[in-house]
Amino acid sequence: MKKVLSTVAALGLVAGLASTAAAVEFKMSGNYLVEGAYLSDAQGTGMDVTEAAGESTPSDAYWLHTFEMRPTMKVNDKISMSSTIRLADDTFWGGQADGDVQAGRGIGDAAGDVEVWHMYMDYASPIGKMRFGRVPAGPYGTAFRDYDSRGDRIMLWPSLLADGPWSTLFYIQKNTDNFQVTTNETDIDSDAYVARLYYKTDALDAGVHYGFTNNMTTITKSDRKQELSAYGKYKVDNYFLNAELTHFFGEVDYDAAATLDTDYDSWAGMLQVGGKFDALTPSLMYFYAQGDDNSADDELNSALSSTGTGDLFEPLYILTGRHTGMLNPDLFNGHTTAMSRDGVHAIVAAADYVVSPQLSLHGAIGWAQADETPVANTLQDDEYGWEYNVGAAYKLLDNLTYEAHFGYLDTGDYFNGNTTTDTTENVYLLTHSLTMTF
Repeated sequence: MKKVLSTVAALGLVAGLASTAAAVEFKMSGNYLVEGAYLSDAQGTGMDVTEAAGESTPSDAYWLHTFEMRPTMKVNDKISMSSTIRLADDTFWGGQADGDVQAGRGIGDAAGDVEVWHMYMDYASPIGKMRFGRVPAGPYGTAFRDYDSRGDRIMLWPSLLADGPWSTLFYIQKNTDNFQVTTNETDIDSDAYVARLYYKTDALDAGVHYGFTNNMTTITKSDRKQELSAYGKYKVDNYFLNAELTHFFGEVDYDAAATLDTDYDSWAGMLQVGGKFDALTPSLMYFYAQGDDNSADDELNSALSSTGTGDLFEPLYILTGRHTGMLNPDLFNGHTTAMSRDGVHAIVAAADYVVSPQLSLHGAIGWAQADETPVANTLQDDEYGWEYNVGAAYKLLDNLTYEAHFGYLDTGDYFNGNTTTDTTENVYLLTHSLTMTF
């Protein structure tokens, strides 16, 4: 009899849990990407186009994959939970041990089988939508300078302007928490405070962003960096215009009297115009990031710091592509630190053509140069070079797409070495990938 009662009790418990779970609306989306790449003149860390006398930089070929799941649980009309889980995150084949992936790209990540990239709760409160947790922190406005990143935030979209074209967003982000007290500092955390204003209609999507980052360290009394950014995306008939402009300002006050206090002062921007004419979509883009002409003076003029352009911004396969480490630090560092310091002027003409519902083609021509060049190397000029891209995407199934891309960079004098015996090589990149979405 006890066994019967135990069985009934267990079945009742399971039924109760099942009914509770059934009350939660669960959705799942995601993608799996497997990608192969071949780079000329690479050394396992991205492009290496400057060769010393007698040196011959080898080529590099590799495979990698990413598997990402995005579950969403709607508890009720007021509360939902969302997450991004990566079972592999740009993991290189041949570098996997029993399924373990490489360390993630975020601060504090460690190697492991599963990486929780985002995890946050949305709450429709009486004063507006609120969000708590580790949230996507890259995209704002256009893709220029945006990263595949995340931030630990408390966010609020006030309901005051929710019914019209205007809306606002406020959030606090914890960048680092050091959990310690030093001799001269009581708080050496890094926190960011942000306010945004949006305006959105059928023709125009625009916004203004103000951010204040208070970064306390053991060697500074204060490191206060401020950002003022504006963007606009405008569509009329068959034409479109995308623009973004950012100004960084603020100051760094060092504890040591002999260390020169410095000010942030730099600009970055992007402008793109184009149109859609049946199957053809041509566009013309200019983007700019200020370089630092003198790293030893009292101004920090590098708009890209040491991080480069955003890894979600890829108008060119090589100069801004994720595989080369030139202006984009997604997979490799390569020249990123130097090129970010020196800034960029770039012009890109591109065109996309839809041949059929299954096949689309892409082509682009770009030219770029540094905003500033190192004064120590008299053999180095400011030109990054000319780049040529062609690509194609073919939809094998509704949720399965194959892509192939080819890029060629005719390198400029920026990559010259310090001696006349150094040589600079033109480089090319070939990638192909298979993406499954669900």
